[in-house]
Amino acid sequence: MRFTPALGLVAALTLLSGSATAAPTPVAALDPIAATVDGQAIAVAEVETRVSAELAHEESNYRETLRRAEFSHRATVQALREAGLEGLIRERTLAAEAQATGQQPDQILAAHIAADPTDEEMRAYYQANATASAPPYDQVVSVIRERLQAESRQKAEAELARILRAHHTVEWRLARERVEVTAEGPARGPANAPVTLVEFADFQCPYCNRLETLLKGALARYPTQLRLVYRQLPIPQLHPGAQLAAQASLCAAEQDRFWPLHDALFVFFAGKGTLEGSTLSTLGEAVGLEPAAFSTCLNAGRVDALIARDTADADRLGVEGTPALFLNGRPLRGGVSEDSLRDAIDEELALLARPRG
Repeated sequence: MRFTPALGLVAALTLLSGSATAAPTPVAALDPIAATVDGQAIAVAEVETRVSAELAHEESNYRETLRRAEFSHRATVQALREAGLEGLIRERTLAAEAQATGQQPDQILAAHIAADPTDEEMRAYYQANATASAPPYDQVVSVIRERLQAESRQKAEAELARILRAHHTVEWRLARERVEVTAEGPARGPANAPVTLVEFADFQCPYCNRLETLLKGALARYPTQLRLVYRQLPIPQLHPGAQLAAQASLCAAEQDRFWPLHDALFVFFAGKGTLEGSTLSTLGEAVGLEPAAFSTCLNAGRVDALIARDTADADRLGVEGTPALFLNGRPLRGGVSEDSLRDAIDEELALLARPRG
């Protein structure tokens, strides 16, 4: 997302791999003289003084690359462990269910997989996804059928896994990946909720927009147990109205109207609107903002530091896009569904209720 590659990347990855290869010996340790001109020496120290700013910049890039590589490595290793455990749990619970019911595992799975998609369903999928240059329906119907079948099987397997875990005693004991995330920003839900969900989002991001219904549903399901914290991560390279929307929402927060404008902005962008000053004024008035104070805040730019803070934290956490969710510091990677979010929250609540020691 906001990542500047460094020339020190190879060295950083070498260190991470645990290689016994020694680090290169500094030039100054080999010979303090870099060159001579008519017998007059040019010291290495003189060379380094001349390019001190460039060397400092390179060192900073190297350290940042190393930090990111370490962070990414830990996250990947943990994600692989969790995926592996999920697979083993599915296999064990399916085998136990087969033994208890006298069926074969394939029979149990087949009973949960929906029938092949109908022509009407495939045509609806084509109409929803076809572009102006897309081939005719008849030429891609087999591809659509395979895709819908794969999606159906994936959903069936996930739902079966959820059912089997409810039928059998499963206690997840592998420690989840956790990172330090500051829950600082506009929030919904009680301040003392045991579970905090931090969302880094961009108002113009369509995926963030789709997530809104899911998040509101989760808050309704866990009214005393869940707190949602919104943090700003506008990506103006992709969404030209995102920065202005972020600024406007924080200016609205100064009047305790963050969430009304938050909701209005998502509705506005869902309609593919282009955010401009006049449009923003209309939205502000619609949610009860005092116009003069709102305009003064926007023009003063005093909320830009808050956006920069959130953006820097997202970079530190390795966030590569929006929305990015952290549940009690646990990154929720990949596509988050209503069921997967509910399962993650329930797991957190069960973990907190588990006796210590």
